[in-house]
Amino acid sequence: MISKPKINIQKIFYLFVFSFLLNPTTYSKGFEGYYRFPDVHNNTVVFSAKGDLWTVPIAGGLARRLTTHLEEESFPSISSDGKTVLFSASYKEPIEVYTIPINGGFTHRWTYESDASIATTWTPTGDIVYATWAYNKKPDNQLIKINRPSKIKSFIPLDQASEASFNKDGKTVYFVRSADHRNVTKRYKGGTARQIWKFTEGDKEAEKLTIDHLGESHHPMWYNNKVYFITDRDGIMNVWSMNEDGGELKQLTKHTEFDVRYANVSNGTIVYQLGADLWKYNITSKKPSKIGIKLVSDLEQLREKWDENPLKYITNINTNKDGSKIVITARGKVFVVPVGLGRNISFSNKSNVRYRDATFSSDGKEIITLSDESGEFEFIKMPANGIGASKPITKNGTILRYEGTPSPDDK
Repeated sequence: MISKPKINIQKIFYLFVFSFLLNPTTYSKGFEGYYRFPDVHNNTVVFSAKGDLWTVPIAGGLARRLTTHLEEESFPSISSDGKTVLFSASYKEPIEVYTIPINGGFTHRWTYESDASIATTWTPTGDIVYATWAYNKKPDNQLIKINRPSKIKSFIPLDQASEASFNKDGKTVYFVRSADHRNVTKRYKGGTARQIWKFTEGDKEAEKLTIDHLGESHHPMWYNNKVYFITDRDGIMNVWSMNEDGGELKQLTKHTEFDVRYANVSNGTIVYQLGADLWKYNITSKKPSKIGIKLVSDLEQLREKWDENPLKYITNINTNKDGSKIVITARGKVFVVPVGLGRNISFSNKSNVRYRDATFSSDGKEIITLSDESGEFEFIKMPANGIGASKPITKNGTILRYEGTPSPDDK
């Protein structure tokens, strides 16, 4: 039996992790960030970026930071009077519901649950609404209301519900079941695909509205007797509308490059996340446009730091046939590293390409990996010595693949 040399992966990977953690570039006039979870009230937008909450005029410009805690704040929702922001944060573990004045100030904690509490929306009368598993005997979300003056909680009588939106009088709620499963597989049509339902006080049962599509329909937004929502009916997530009973379906946005991920509506304008940016759609003019947002920050997260556990960034490791080299997939990049003496090779010259599940060919001369350079994940092969161009293996990336294993004859 031939014994293979021991590999100190952590020591080897220290050589590479810092080039992707650090970015010395600063911007005196603000910089573009990655914007998520937008909400809108009249002309004010609140969103999450760099783990904090920010506000910006709907016309765009320099955003103003609302929170500075090192833990992450998410799912902001502006109250109907525009004075308060509801959000979730993991300040004390687990994730709990908080509020903060929209102009900044002290945060107020509203939940003390045994499980995560996801800030959802406000009722027309000013009650806080959030989703949690804490009171369910099954692993399903339920919607809970909190009366702010009395702090008394009450259940919205639905066994499984999240992503709620209320009509004008607050008696009808449009909601989603099943809950978001955090799976971003394109064109998913499985049993846990989110669907939009409707429940009115006094009804015996909720009514499913999105009965015509097996794929995902989510983030219902009631406004002016219509329900706006996100769905992948045209093959990618876009904003659509329907009437209050699920009819008169109409596509509003027609983006083709990125999915619409999150959206909210106020005063005739839908604000939504598209890629790393926020966009707005005017319901009257039927025109979408990007909101130009810049952040001003000391970029504390980008300061040089020593990472005690770089292994957490590795997603895949494979060795060549004789164990003399390893191929590492980490943060979407591929590296070939010798176990002993030799040259380290980095396949990171394409900044807009993400790699997955890299492995050696059986003869060790090539790297086989999944690449999203075409827009879909496709198998490609690259020279293991880093010299030469990559070559495609597959061309039908609409099929989900992972962890390819070359045959012994490399055919």
